[in-house]
Amino acid sequence: MRQIIGLLILCFALGSFQSCVSKKKFDELQAAKEATDQALAQTQAQLKELQDKNNELQATLESEKNRLNGEIAAIKGDLDATKSQMSQVQEKLNMTEAELKKLKDEINGIFGAYADSGLKLEERDGRLYVMTDAAATYRSGSASLTRSERQAIAELATTLKNNPKLRILVEGHTDSKKYPAGSGYDNWNLSVDRAMSVARELLKNGVASNQVAVVGRGDSMPAADNATADGRAKNRRSVLAPDPNLGEIMKSGN
Repeated sequence: MRQIIGLLILCFALGSFQSCVSKKKFDELQAAKEATDQALAQTQAQLKELQDKNNELQATLESEKNRLNGEIAAIKGDLDATKSQMSQVQEKLNMTEAELKKLKDEINGIFGAYADSGLKLEERDGRLYVMTDAAATYRSGSASLTRSERQAIAELATTLKNNPKLRILVEGHTDSKKYPAGSGYDNWNLSVDRAMSVARELLKNGVASNQVAVVGRGDSMPAADNATADGRAKNRRSVLAPDPNLGEIMKSGN
């Protein structure tokens, strides 16, 4: 009997021990599952966050792509417009060059016939000038014209009368020698007097007054070096610039 009771106690003890081991294992497995579920939930949350960011980046990229395409289209439109404007400007330049050449040829033709009379055409700084061979022979401090100058100006007067639309600007110039202080006369006065002597000679030979304008430059625009006698002689001059409208043509060309 005692043996049977002992066996029963042993069996009960073994069963209790086995039950304790199974519950501990179950708890461990349950904890592992919960940790796995939590890690999975975190991973899924991170994945969703990454997907949301990816979608946001895709939307931003598409928006930026559309913006850049719009800017490229606008730049292309501006470029096409600029090309069109450049084409128009080039066409205008071509027309201006043709007009300028025509004007130069016309003036050359007009004054070329009088080259033997001392007239010559020069181009300087985008302007055409009619000059006489004797224009630089003023004596120091004088505004008197020589006989050869008056003859050349008379030939020019004939040209102007035959071409009433042609306008002449007479510029007077001096060398750098100064008048004494307090004399009441200076190089500006002298340059105007030199220009006026040419203008009066033109008017005397029948040129209409609306074809002639006068300006004195003083010694502000030397043609040669005032340090030498020859240079000063060249600076004592009168210069005739034909057709002021040429300046507008040159401005358009520029």
